[in-house]
Amino acid sequence: MDLVPFIYFEKQQQDNLCAQHALNVLLQGNYFTAVDLAEIGQELDKQEQLVGGRKSGSESQNYDDSGYFSIQVLQKALEIWGLELVPWRSKEMDEARKSPTQQTAYICNLRNHWFTLRKFSEPYRWYNLDSTQPAPTYLGEDYLALMLHQIECEGYSIFAVNGTVPQSEGDRKAKAFLKPQGEGKVEGKPLPDVIPFSGQGYSLASSSSSTTEQPAQDEDEETALARAIQASMESSKPSVKDDMDEIRRRRLARFGGQ
Repeated sequence: MDLVPFIYFEKQQQDNLCAQHALNVLLQGNYFTAVDLAEIGQELDKQEQLVGGRKSGSESQNYDDSGYFSIQVLQKALEIWGLELVPWRSKEMDEARKSPTQQTAYICNLRNHWFTLRKFSEPYRWYNLDSTQPAPTYLGEDYLALMLHQIECEGYSIFAVNGTVPQSEGDRKAKAFLKPQGEGKVEGKPLPDVIPFSGQGYSLASSSSSTTEQPAQDEDEETALARAIQASMESSKPSVKDDMDEIRRRRLARFGGQ
């Protein structure tokens, strides 16, 4: 049987929200929105100002109106789940690099693009959950290490996910499935499932239509971000407040609390 139908997956449409997608497919649920991540970015900006690391009014390095979010934003977002991101080439990962399949997941970054590689259950199945793909892609055990090597050569930064990710439907189903035979084998052939990212993204406020109205040139950063986030949420959510309340409800339901 194919595990893909049981994997939560977010496909990148017109918006450059790959960081949001990378987090949600890691957690296997719609837990973070652009609003949540922008709020985290704003809070990090305030903290940086307090310690003198950022001047008031200067451009944020944690988020922008194109939908970009920094590694610090992703780190902070994952704290609620007891997860941390550790650079794959750090000394802490020296032993782990000998057995990359033993990790939980990886989040990879090149310029403005983020994507997730995730393991489902034990015995494990690894999948590439890149939101620029049409669907999750199965990775064989040998192929995972080769893919990590390949994307490093392409300039990607790789972060290992430390901690226990929430059990998902995909994890539960994977336990009952036989490992796919013959998939992910190299046999001297090019890696078929690595889809190169062009380095170009879409603005949160952009559209595939050439007639889409563009923000005014003199619009300040805060107003542009507000317009962008509103545009990104309009297609599927009734309101920002309702959406944030629902995500908080889901988090509490998952972990308990008042």
